[in-house]
Amino acid sequence: MRRLLAAVVVSSLALLGGAAGARSASRAYSGHLGLWVKGWGTVELKAGLAEHGPFKCLGVFCTTHDALRLNRSPVVLAETPYKGWKFTGWWGACTDKKPKCVINLAHIRPNADGKLALHVGAKYVPVAAGFTRGHPIPLGTTASIGRSLRLRINSVRQNVQLSPAPPAGAEYVAANVTLTYGQGSAPYATGHSALGDWPVIGSHNRTYTLGPNSCPSAPQPQLALDSPIHRGQSESGYVCWTIATNDAGTLELYSGTGGPHPGRTIWFALH
Repeated sequence: MRRLLAAVVVSSLALLGGAAGARSASRAYSGHLGLWVKGWGTVELKAGLAEHGPFKCLGVFCTTHDALRLNRSPVVLAETPYKGWKFTGWWGACTDKKPKCVINLAHIRPNADGKLALHVGAKYVPVAAGFTRGHPIPLGTTASIGRSLRLRINSVRQNVQLSPAPPAGAEYVAANVTLTYGQGSAPYATGHSALGDWPVIGSHNRTYTLGPNSCPSAPQPQLALDSPIHRGQSESGYVCWTIATNDAGTLELYSGTGGPHPGRTIWFALH
């Protein structure tokens, strides 16, 4: 009888322990996951958030404040480099160099408020020309600038003689370019819509654009900025900027909505 009672007590304790373990395993801590991307790539949260689907970090920094699941549902991150970039490793809560990172939350202590704070970074480096200012697309090479447009800088002319003369300490710099429209049913307006105001930047970090304060005219043949490009068609000609003389030999043209930021722009050498 005593043995039977002892067995019942042990079984009951085991069941209670199992229930407690199940509750512990499913326990969720609130907190946040901060993701950093250095370079250009995508970090996706595959698992680890309670009742939450995939969470992608597409830019320089992303964060989420959803509940993080503990123990049996670790945080799983996967990275994907953008074309022209290479993944070199994680930092922070991830230390592996593999594309997939698994973080065991059971090994991370919550703060005094019972919340978790995870900080993870992924680093990418460019492996192709054009993705950084220091490694631009060379003269004569065609590259995509988005929306089915392709650009090639054919040649560059410094100190172009135009009337009236440029201001003191400045000169006119002209580039012969070719724009090609690859796809789409409607004509693509070249205009300033191709590269905004066609921004270029020199070694003194001053940005120059086309516009009323630029060249009085471009050398012939001029790129017809107000003429449409039809599907499969190319347009070539000169565009011209007024450039400080100490920047004229170090110019790069950039294309992208994010301005001159690594990874968000395509860079073309003008020298």
